[in-house]
Amino acid sequence: MPSPLPRSARPRRAVVAVGLAAALALTGCGDESQEQGVGPDAGTDADSGLPAPAHAEDDTVRLTIGLVSPANQQADAPISADGELLAAEDGPTVQEREIARTESFGCQDTVSIVRTVPMLTDDPLSESLRFIVGDTRTQHGDPAFSNPLANSEDLSLESASVDGDTVTVELGGEISTRGACESWQLLEQLDATARAAAGVDEAEVLIDGEPLSRRLGLGDDVADAALRPISG
Repeated sequence: MPSPLPRSARPRRAVVAVGLAAALALTGCGDESQEQGVGPDAGTDADSGLPAPAHAEDDTVRLTIGLVSPANQQADAPISADGELLAAEDGPTVQEREIARTESFGCQDTVSIVRTVPMLTDDPLSESLRFIVGDTRTQHGDPAFSNPLANSEDLSLESASVDGDTVTVELGGEISTRGACESWQLLEQLDATARAAAGVDEAEVLIDGEPLSRRLGLGDDVADAALRPISG
């Protein structure tokens, strides 16, 4: 099982980023979701509606990554009551690579869940979190999903575990933010990634044993923004 990237290796992020960029070739919705174990039979939790990533027959798995949705994604790519992604008739081009999206939070942002290309790993939960913590690219796709975590070069994943319907993420190091809006994005990006990768409804994200929400100045009473799976 892959181990967290040691802090002594952080100067090598520029080299690691090449592999991360190649892995995050965004995949769309469609029949291949059934092939990769993200359909209705993939072992979804009874309440979450979004299954944890499952391995395919060749032992590969597509990681589920949370990225901040492109501007106007909610308006131009709305989700129907049936969970389908709707294309705007006369609106601008939208990013249709997401498989789920959170409710709005903070400064009217949302986080989209996308899948990576197939990868070999025994621990999709930790690998999904390690992926976004180690990613140095600030944007992916067109229109661009954004990754505010790219600015936190000294952040590391220490552990990730599931107990019942809650996933607990332990981070170490320092997280960088440029204001309240980005603080919300960072929190929800990690929170949504953890919940999607674990297939559960609730997440507790800690940094050096302290709630990340408190470290970011958001207080302790922060609810998870519900994830809405997309079938379209």
